Amino acid sequence: MFGFTGKQKSVLHLTWVAFFLTFVAWFNMAPFHTAMAQFAGLSSDQIHILMIANVALTIPARILIGALVDSHGPKNVFCVLLLFAGGVSFYFATATDFTGFLIARLLMGIVGGGFVVGIKMIAEWFSPEKMGLAQGIYAGWGNFGAAAAAFSLPAVALLFPEETGWRVATAFPGLLCVLWAGVYWKYAEEIPDRGRNFKVNLIHSIEVTSRRDLVLQIGLLAPIYGALLIFIWKLAGHPLQLLSTGVSWFFYGGIILLFVLGAWDCIRNNLSKLSAGSIPKEQRYEFRQIFILSLVYALTFGSNLAVISMFPRFLESHYQLNVTSAGILGSSFAIMNLIARPAGGWLSDLLGRRRTLFVLVLGTTVSYVLMSEAVSGWPLGGVIILALAGSMFLQAGSGACYAMVPLIRKDLTGKMAGMAGAYGNVGAVFFLTIFSFVTEQSFFYILAGYAFFVLLSLMFLKSFENLHTSYQ
Repeated sequence: MFGFTGKQKSVLHLTWVAFFLTFVAWFNMAPFHTAMAQFAGLSSDQIHILMIANVALTIPARILIGALVDSHGPKNVFCVLLLFAGGVSFYFATATDFTGFLIARLLMGIVGGGFVVGIKMIAEWFSPEKMGLAQGIYAGWGNFGAAAAAFSLPAVALLFPEETGWRVATAFPGLLCVLWAGVYWKYAEEIPDRGRNFKVNLIHSIEVTSRRDLVLQIGLLAPIYGALLIFIWKLAGHPLQLLSTGVSWFFYGGIILLFVLGAWDCIRNNLSKLSAGSIPKEQRYEFRQIFILSLVYALTFGSNLAVISMFPRFLESHYQLNVTSAGILGSSFAIMNLIARPAGGWLSDLLGRRRTLFVLVLGTTVSYVLMSEAVSGWPLGGVIILALAGSMFLQAGSGACYAMVPLIRKDLTGKMAGMAGAYGNVGAVFFLTIFSFVTEQSFFYILAGYAFFVLLSLMFLKSFENLHTSYQ
């Protein structure tokens, strides 16, 4: 397959399946919003809170998991994460009140940070000329777990009484995660020496090569912490007061302090080098490259997460579909993962990186504009075709985005991949928060507006022709 060796194939398949199962577990709630409202007594506001909680802790989790991967290796971390996903799935399936569901979704958000584990494992096993395709297959096939949750879990629920079927279905991916943890532990192999220079955490600041880039990096950190502030704000009375005023201000202060410390870390680690002018010419790059690509990933991955979370319920309410049918058809907004994300990276290599990304973001913009019109009365078939097209542009855009990230500066690829990846979840938090306040039509218009903003930002993305080929 694609010139991979037998060992490479084995590691790739073991790893993307592990990632796939964590995504099935992460999105096990999405098809069952109506069932939870009916049988668990949750209100619409409570379900909106759970949707945001599902992605809120993924942002810091990617930072923490990245550090653990560098310290303990991807095999150990993935096995523990799979076991953790199993435990959280079982806890969610047996929760009896909103507090239990909320805790479960917050914990499940940590599982969503597992993406970085496989990045490290793939980086250990694949050479640079095969890295892009291997990472595209890993990410694309693994991300397909979101679609698999939407169309398979409602079918599992049908095998049991209606009031308990959704609970069994949400626990089922947890069982698969536990089983695969054993498989991964037995058969996955690491090559630690090959991955030692591929760091995937954000604990340390990214090296920049100009004072302007230092300001840009601090600016790029702000929305990451801002997304956490928004989540606390939602819990502090918008719309439900789950945290007292004193507790919410304690969290506000803690998050702001973390941002200040992060900004100081950027300044401390970069300013002395910049003042001394000691950065070699071959190491120089423009931070705006990763700044723009992070904005792109907030669109292509973040808005995709947001739509996946709301699309099955949208189909239920507008087309009077049952849970199973809505889940199966709702997976249309994620089903293109399997081929579109690897294809986006391949097209980027074939047709040019900026040109490919521009076309894909333009297609995303048009798709969201049409989706905003579709909610007002399009036939179901037209909505599904449009969802498939929009999913294709989004997933291919994610692949094209990550085809560029490793080309900015090779020795900083892990940190830059982590930064862009964090922005995927930042986008999801912001978009789901917006969704809780606006109509579905307005929601898609807002997504289209952000897509157009990203399209304009691509005008400032520089060429990737002059690569740092000599600096490893």
